[in-house]
Amino acid sequence: MGYPALAQGLRTYGGAAVQPVSSDRICHHGDSTATPTDGPNGQKAARIVTPGKLAIAAGLAGLLYRILLVALDVPPSNSDEGTAGLAALHIGEGRHWPVFFYGQHYMGAFHSYLAAPLVQLFGTHWWVIRVPALVMYALFLTAVYQSTKTLYTPWFATFSVAIMAVGSDRVVKDQVLGVGGYSDVATATAALMAASALLALRRAGGPGIYCGWGLLAGYIVWTHWLALPYVAAAAFLAGWASRGVLTKGRLLLAAAGFALGAAPLIWHNLRPGNPDSLSVLLSISGAAEPAPLVDRLHGAVLLGLPLSSGVCGPSHCEAWQMWWGPAYLILLIAATMMAAVSFRRADTRGRRLHAGRLALLAGGGLTLIAYVLSASSALTPVESARYLHYGLVSLPAVLWPLWAGLSSASGNAAPGNPGANHLTTVREVGGGFALTVARVATIGALVGSLLVASGQLVVHQPQYAAEADNERQLKDHLLAAGLTRIYTEYWTCDRLAYASAEKIRCAVVDDNLNRGHDRYRPYRAQVERADRVAYVLPRASGLADTFARSIPTGVQVIEIRDIGGYRVYVCHQRQ
Repeated sequence: MGYPALAQGLRTYGGAAVQPVSSDRICHHGDSTATPTDGPNGQKAARIVTPGKLAIAAGLAGLLYRILLVALDVPPSNSDEGTAGLAALHIGEGRHWPVFFYGQHYMGAFHSYLAAPLVQLFGTHWWVIRVPALVMYALFLTAVYQSTKTLYTPWFATFSVAIMAVGSDRVVKDQVLGVGGYSDVATATAALMAASALLALRRAGGPGIYCGWGLLAGYIVWTHWLALPYVAAAAFLAGWASRGVLTKGRLLLAAAGFALGAAPLIWHNLRPGNPDSLSVLLSISGAAEPAPLVDRLHGAVLLGLPLSSGVCGPSHCEAWQMWWGPAYLILLIAATMMAAVSFRRADTRGRRLHAGRLALLAGGGLTLIAYVLSASSALTPVESARYLHYGLVSLPAVLWPLWAGLSSASGNAAPGNPGANHLTTVREVGGGFALTVARVATIGALVGSLLVASGQLVVHQPQYAAEADNERQLKDHLLAAGLTRIYTEYWTCDRLAYASAEKIRCAVVDDNLNRGHDRYRPYRAQVERADRVAYVLPRASGLADTFARSIPTGVQVIEIRDIGGYRVYVCHQRQ
């Protein structure tokens, strides 16, 4: 469906349809999208129904939807969220001040600092660790609306907020889980692109915008490197568009903001004995791991893009939902060509507008390329689809060819819209009606897919609630039985430790019951010193059968219990 839009852009490039865009028309391009009204009643309705008010309503609906999901134990907790919760607990008690997520030398722990006072006030409940993520979601919508309104039109910004108000399983997990590194970094990325757009169009130039820009860029560099493509695109845009007004003072402000945002990372790298961040980045990129290119493309395009965009159900993509992957690529190419052609033909100020659009598209495109280069796209595409979460920042830019064409067809195109004259060109060659039908069908299919995927999540709620009940049952039983030193698998360990406020301490075992990846390492020594321990093993994983076949040396089984999907081996451990 995106091929006609691409062809239309090429025809426009070859003809005289794209005209230079004046500065005045760009400055007021958002206002021209309003439908004219006649009479006092029409004017009153226009004042009541505005893009900003509708965007607020859509955003509040999206926030309420996520709050209700959290109240209904959706999405289920996991051990990574438990690790972030433990860090928040330790920070609130003044025991530790982590720079990074426990157990690794990357991904900043700022989310845990935000949650620390809440954990101290309300206890170690899952909803407590998720409150900062919910706030970040609201700020994310605000930043997306601002950047889309700045670079496109207010009504299109409202539409963008509306489609992001719904949420599938994968999208809601990335936005709501209290892990950190996703909800906060997505918000910082959207705000960085909005600030870059304001700088590019010279709508802001005070010291605050430069310092804030640097702070956001530094924070992203500290917290999660998956968003580095957007930092690079934002830096290029701001540097290119501000080259005539970028004084030494403004550069120093941006540098100071960056140093402040990245201060924990800089401090970590300056301390002797710590691995440098560049080496860590290269070691975790996964680019060197063997995986066929066709598998990487399948995982990235047919699974990663639909999952991260919100058109798939819980941990699964139906064949019919995969259509969005190829459609996304077509629209990305079409939007890039539209912006590039308009950039070439526009005047100086118009070029700054289209450069902002190109920066958004570049951020999304480079993020996708980085994901394809990682072996995760081939080996674990369903779970690693979260690496494309930041691509939501570019989703409005990708959808713009559809909206621009519909605006042209309805006669409400913005004067500064590079597609404003496309309709005439298409009609001259025949096919304007077909293009309009294709655009309407694509938007309808996307909205329908988003709603279906959100419905699939809602239908899945009883299963997630049952998982939460099993966790509470297991925790309560272990505490009542005095089994507070346990061995278990990775995805259970820190989840139980956080939920029990560290009354339960755990050591992680791998699939062969050997030492696993302990996020918080002090727990292991405490478990290994205990005389009475429990092996808490999920029955569905096969670990329980492995334990029954080969009981670890020095362990004597006293009792076996089945609790909430787990087999619990109560053991005496010889020192």
